[in-house]
Parts: sequence; C-alpha cells; structure tokens
Amino acid sequence: MCLGSKMSIFDSWFIMIIRVLLIFCCFNSLSICSKVDGNGYIIYCPCMGRFGNQAEQFLGSLLFAKYLDRTLVLPPFIEYRNYQVEFSPFDKFFKLEPLKQYHKVVLIEDFMTNIAPKVWLENERFILCYGPRKGDNDQIPDCNPFDGSPFKPFWHHFNITRFQSSIFHQPLITQFNEAEFWKERYKDLKTLAFVGAPSSFPTNQEAIPLQKYLHFSDFIADSAARYREARGFTGKPYLGVHLRHGSDWIKACSLLKENEMNQLFSSDQCIQRYGVDLKEFKLPYELCSHSVDTIIEDINRALTEVNNQKLEVVYIATDYDDHSVWQKIHKKLPEVTLITPTATYIKNNITRGYNQAHYIIDTYLLSYSNYFIGNCVSSFSAFASRIRLHSFHFDKTTHFFASDLLHTEKLLKDEL
Repeated sequence: MCLGSKMSIFDSWFIMIIRVLLIFCCFNSLSICSKVDGNGYIIYCPCMGRFGNQAEQFLGSLLFAKYLDRTLVLPPFIEYRNYQVEFSPFDKFFKLEPLKQYHKVVLIEDFMTNIAPKVWLENERFILCYGPRKGDNDQIPDCNPFDGSPFKPFWHHFNITRFQSSIFHQPLITQFNEAEFWKERYKDLKTLAFVGAPSSFPTNQEAIPLQKYLHFSDFIADSAARYREARGFTGKPYLGVHLRHGSDWIKACSLLKENEMNQLFSSDQCIQRYGVDLKEFKLPYELCSHSVDTIIEDINRALTEVNNQKLEVVYIATDYDDHSVWQKIHKKLPEVTLITPTATYIKNNITRGYNQAHYIIDTYLLSYSNYFIGNCVSSFSAFASRIRLHSFHFDKTTHFFASDLLHTEKLLKDEL
C-alpha cells in the first residue's frame, strides 16, 4: 500500500511537469500547439443579412477554401438585438469535427490568438474586395472594411482596427477551373481577408450538398429539447412551419409585383425540386408572401398526408408573431395543438406568456420536425430544408407554401 501511494504521488508530479512544459511550448513554438497551414488562410466578415444568408454564404466560402486548399477561419454568427450587434461563436451552434472531415477549419478566436501572431502580423494585413466601397474618403478607391455595421463591429471585436491597403480581386467568385489562378496570384499572401463572404448569394449549387457537414452542437440539441419540454410537446410528432410575413419580408416580396423575376433569394430550392423551366417562368408573389387561406390549406394538407403517424402539434417559427393569423388557423384546425412563439392554442384554450425561441432553436426544431413546410424564397427555410435533404434524408416530408403554383400543369393553365 505504501509503495502504491508513493507511485501515485510520483505520477501526479510527472503529469504536472509535462503540462508545464506543454504550456511553455505553446508560448514559444506555435508549430507544436497550433499547426500552421503552409497554404494559408481565408478569413471574412459574414456581413450580409441574418442567419439564413450567413449560413448560405458559409457553404460557398467553405467550397472556396477547399478549391484554394487554404484553411477556412470560421467566423461567429452575427446577431442583431435591440439595434446592437452581437456575436455567437461558430462552435456554439455547430460541431467542428464533421466540417474537418471535408476541409481544414479553425475558429476565428483560435486563429487570432494562436496563429495570427505568426502568419498575419498587423503590418501584413490587407483587405480584399471586388470593388471600392463607399467610405469617408471616396476620392481614394478603398474596400473601406470598417465602414458601416456590422463591418466595423465585426473587425473591431477581434481587435482588427487597421489594414495596410485594399486589394481589388477578380473574378468575383472562384470556380474550380479558376483555383490555380487564385493560388498563383495570391501565393505571397498567407491570409486572404475579405470584406464580405467570398461566395455568391444565393450560393453556388455545388456548395449546397456541403450542408451535410453542418451538425448542430450538443448545446443546441439540449437547448431545443428543453424548449420542447417547456412548450409541452416532447415526444409528440409535429409539423414544423416556417412563416415569413413581417413587414420587411413583405416589402422584399413586393419586388415580384414590380418586376417579372424567375429567381429571388433562395427560390432555387423550389425551382429545382419541382423541375421548373426558367425560360418561361415568372416567380409568383404568393410563393413569397402567402395569404392566410394558402397557409391554412397547406397546413391542413400536410396533416392529412401523413398516414403512418398522427401529427398532434403544429410548431410555428416566424419573423412576426401575429396572433390574428394564429387565431384564424386555430379556428379552422381546432383539433390540433398550435404552438406559436408566445402562445399555445389547444382546442378552446389559449395560453399566453411563453418566451419566443432563439432563431437557432427554431432552425433545429424545423430541421427535426416530422413534416416541414417552409417559404420557397427564404434562406432560413432553405437551411432547414437542406439539413433534411442532405443530412437526415427527410426529403419526402418537406413542402413549401403555395408550391402547387410550380407544378407544370398549373403553370400552363395560368398562361392560357
């Protein structure tokens, strides 16, 4: 017993010494603790729109990094609360290991602390953009990376307050056959920093299947489970519904009334799903902004389509908590439990006062719903539908409001 006790003390001291040596190495040789990518890095501000747009452009940026064989620096997700810009670290929402199976990635927090001091010194920082952006001094062409929000808050959040100069790049978007051009032209820049995501919007079709590498973090899964429990539908099959009908969205949809368009935002997700020929196609307004009748009709259709399981709950994620709309739905479908952001409708009872779920919890619950109805034009809906298609293979249980307008027979009838 005495010998065993002495061995235990020796082991403890040995482990402590090893830890001290490792810490010493981290401060003196980053190559030991943070492996530096000799091909370089890509860093960008996800400064376009909210979560759906940021996630859409992330896929294109990941593909871009793969083509150039540079490590992608994972930015936080930018949120807007009470007119303030906030940041959520990438790994708070999604796991890193699945992404690393596809390509090299590093959190921006780790990059700035452990890698930037070696490969991105302050006097080596240049900012790339396609063309000059407006700023304080428009006489000198500049990317103006700190002009406006969330550009300035983003870079300043990571103590980046100055770039040496701007570099205007061409082409706007990289394709595989242009990768060698990019590699050769910027081979001396260890870090390519972009004023915005190096991806188109909507993103490259080739990038969409990369959605399968985005796995929700355990924190988000646990948070969603707690929210389901608090709202009383744990273990119950449910229909997930995403509604965009806020004033900003309706204003955006009005573009379809003012112009003949065959594509808007993420509408390609429906166009390709239903095999629409874009040559003669005009995107219907109803596909973007739905009437209450359309909403009720499509929800009712989904409830009756699922024969092998009874959907007891309709869960609504939305940008506008409109109680008048919820009451109309509840009146038409009184037997179904309707869970809205701040109220629950059960037969003749309405319980108010709930806290609205965070948007990433909404995304998780829509992605894992037994049946999903989304907005064809919305990038937020696109994220959930692609998770279902490329990760969970729930394709047959995904529907879009007013998508019957995309059926060939309907299009031909409307043209006659």
